Amino acid sequence: MKEATELKDKISSFLDLRKYEDALLELDIQAKIFFDDKKGNLYLLAEIAGSYITLGSESYNLDSVNKGISIFQDNKEVLKTAVTEDSIDYCLGNGFHAIYKIKTHSDNNFFPTPDNVKDSLFDAKQSYLKAYKKIDLYSLNDYSIQVLTNLGNNLNHSGRIVEALQLFDMVLNHNREFPQAVVSKADGLFYMIRATNCPLTISLFAEIYRLYNKASEQNIVLEEIKKAVEVGKNKSAKFLTENNINLDSIESEFALNNQEYLNHPKNLKFFLDNFLSLSEHSLYCKCNGAKIDDLAIGFPRFVTTDKKIIQLELLHNRLKSEFSLARQLYFDFLTNKQTDNIHYENVLNGIINGINHEQLRTSFRQCFGILDKIAEGICHLLDLEIKDGENIYFESFWNSNKSPSRWTRINEFKNIHLTALYGIACDLNKKNGEFGFYKVWRNRLEHGLFSLTSPEYKDKNCENEQFSVKTTEDDFENKTKHLLQLTRAAIFSFVFCVRHELITTKEHGGS
Repeated sequence: MKEATELKDKISSFLDLRKYEDALLELDIQAKIFFDDKKGNLYLLAEIAGSYITLGSESYNLDSVNKGISIFQDNKEVLKTAVTEDSIDYCLGNGFHAIYKIKTHSDNNFFPTPDNVKDSLFDAKQSYLKAYKKIDLYSLNDYSIQVLTNLGNNLNHSGRIVEALQLFDMVLNHNREFPQAVVSKADGLFYMIRATNCPLTISLFAEIYRLYNKASEQNIVLEEIKKAVEVGKNKSAKFLTENNINLDSIESEFALNNQEYLNHPKNLKFFLDNFLSLSEHSLYCKCNGAKIDDLAIGFPRFVTTDKKIIQLELLHNRLKSEFSLARQLYFDFLTNKQTDNIHYENVLNGIINGINHEQLRTSFRQCFGILDKIAEGICHLLDLEIKDGENIYFESFWNSNKSPSRWTRINEFKNIHLTALYGIACDLNKKNGEFGFYKVWRNRLEHGLFSLTSPEYKDKNCENEQFSVKTTEDDFENKTKHLLQLTRAAIFSFVFCVRHELITTKEHGGS
């Protein structure tokens, strides 16, 4: 452990001074020594591999990144005896993300279409998600907030803005000073302005200014980040002063916003705190501006006679209505325990039934109906081919083998929110998605037997898994909340996707 710490400190010093060749030489020497010694220190090997990736990412050295990835992949089983598997996955995520960054750095014509991100960027996401699934979200620490921050930055690259902001907020709720998350959230909000054509409000720029101002007070080593922070701070300050906001009294504005939040009803505070609202304002502030779920395809005072926009807004109303029910069922399950007068046979110990838990099950099932409607909406928006009798499912209709012409057509659009929806769909794919088991659960809930158990009976029931799937009540509750959050993000991305394609592009002279 001591050798690993000493190497980490040494490489960090080289990187701070941008002595990249010296750092690479040191790592090559340490790697050779390790592999020549059959009884090497595995902590040191993990540090060598991670440092290769960090060095390669900062210096845009693809060979260095690939060395680090190879060490982790080739030695994963033995490394697991010394370090946790999720920490290895996290480092691999950093490596794949670095490959994506390096390969796209000098390509001015690059656009992250689904086809362009399905390799290294999604490989990074898959590795980060493997680490994310092992994190205790109710007890974060210095390691887990780094995982959440890097995952958030990765998701931003594929347009998953809402989820990225959620992850940054989770980190900042734990540690308000964590510099990477402070800068990432500020950058993410500016990115949201550019990518979504969201309403520009005082609260939005006040939050951006607050974050950049906090970042400017911290010791940022990399000069490019320091400059970006200063630019962001100045831009947000300019907007505020032009709108007659005194920067010296901005903290009092935040205090008023917080008081408005405290006066919200219990269910609204729950939805805001748990990232279940459908208001653009709620992405950066919980004041009265976030009270109404007013997410819409059109902008304020936007008027149209475009038939397609009207049809898709009708669909969006349906999505909001069904999501409102799904999240309310989840809230009622937690806060309004109901009982029924039905007798259930005690066939197996620990199996939970009843009206209260049916609310939870229904909330989970409802999400997939919403997602499938989004898939139908995308097909209508982009005039995608639907074969006679074909059922459109959100997590699978993108399949390039099933419909090559549809896949080709999807990738003709330079719409980052389409890429975001594709990314969410990949996560839910039954074959290789990190949350593909959600679809398995949904199918068992809809067509078979899906059992909830008390924690103490988790591993004791002798059920036929081909006939019945089971999980604990607590696990299903947490997974339902996560699925609701994914669905909420998909609704946002759908709205942004339609807005960009039918309104923003035409306003700028596009087709």
